[in-house]
Amino acid sequence: MKTSLRTLFIKLQELMPNRLINILNIKQKDVRIMFTPVKSKKMYVLAADQIKGLIEEGRLKAGEQLPSERDLAIQLGVSRSTVREAMTALEIQGLIEVRSGLGTFICEQPDKGSPVLVLDDIDEGTSPFEVFEARMIIEPVLARLAAQRATKEVLDDMRRNVDACEMINDFDYEAFERLDEEFHLIIARAANNEALYKFEESINSKRMGRLWGSLKLKSLQKEGRIKKYKNEHREILETITERNQGKAEHLVRMHLKDIKRHIFGD
Repeated sequence: MKTSLRTLFIKLQELMPNRLINILNIKQKDVRIMFTPVKSKKMYVLAADQIKGLIEEGRLKAGEQLPSERDLAIQLGVSRSTVREAMTALEIQGLIEVRSGLGTFICEQPDKGSPVLVLDDIDEGTSPFEVFEARMIIEPVLARLAAQRATKEVLDDMRRNVDACEMINDFDYEAFERLDEEFHLIIARAANNEALYKFEESINSKRMGRLWGSLKLKSLQKEGRIKKYKNEHREILETITERNQGKAEHLVRMHLKDIKRHIFGD
């Protein structure tokens, strides 16, 4: 009995592939046109999609005020940082507007024929909060390595960057953002690890996205914010120059925590 079952199993193995191939060949064309690629959406996109859907259905009308950031976070079951990202994405699309000191309101909607920016197209669905989580992990380590390995040439580049940053107006947001990105990349270069540098370079490229740019711009517009960051850059530079690895790591971590709090409010 054992032998006959084994023989039958082998026969089935021999026959099944050919039969399956024939079936697949018959149905292949039909199957291909039935499906579309599956996309994994970020939480902020799902939150923004829900609000956008209510606007399109007319349940949220032009001029109506949205609940506060805190209340939206509770109702949607997400963090306040996710709500902030969702609001920024909707603002970029022109669906809502933030009125300083008053709140967030629904905008007049464009004509049906007007081009619409799809949520998934904004920064390719990349969450600024996730980008910042990556920065929080890698950049303090880069600062420690920079304090250990930085050459005189790289330290000179870092000092030139800090000097240039201190020369710009505290309201020149674009110039500061450019120099800020450069400062953190110089620290990565000072760490003298090509793999880590490329990773940091990839993270920094996300800062050029529209969603990140809008969030960062709002945070920089607070009085004294840029001046504070300039001072922190100077302190980080001096600590790396002194080869104080532990302090350099600590200062960069505290610097990033400040930025995170200012952007996301968490």
